[in-house]
Amino acid sequence: MRLIKTRDRRSHQMVRERRSFSNDFKKQVVESILSGSTTQAELAREHKISPILISRWKKDYKAGKFFENVSSQDMARLKLRIRDLERLVGRLTLENEMLKRARDLNTKEKKESLSIVTSRDWEQRKGGAK
Repeated sequence: MRLIKTRDRRSHQMVRERRSFSNDFKKQVVESILSGSTTQAELAREHKISPILISRWKKDYKAGKFFENVSSQDMARLKLRIRDLERLVGRLTLENEMLKRARDLNTKEKKESLSIVTSRDWEQRKGGAK
């Protein structure tokens, strides 16, 4: 955080000190809100910052303004990585669904293979074993 003294344009008197925050600080504040560890209002009170300012930081964060400039080569590599990970998620989701269906079919077959033995069946089976 950096303090900048500002002046009233008309009277040239010192009015207030304007604070300037680093991108790292802004990023840290926004990430703690997005992670759910604290609320925007709590952070605004804690750091004596306007909630509207934090809202602006969140908007800038989502637009990617707090990140270092990434070279086009790195950006292309990251996009490929994202694409590969999305494909992997899709494959794993399909596999998970197939395994769930197989489990459900197996459970259904086991239930069907179990039969209830009635007293008449029991007598027939007992008699047949003699």
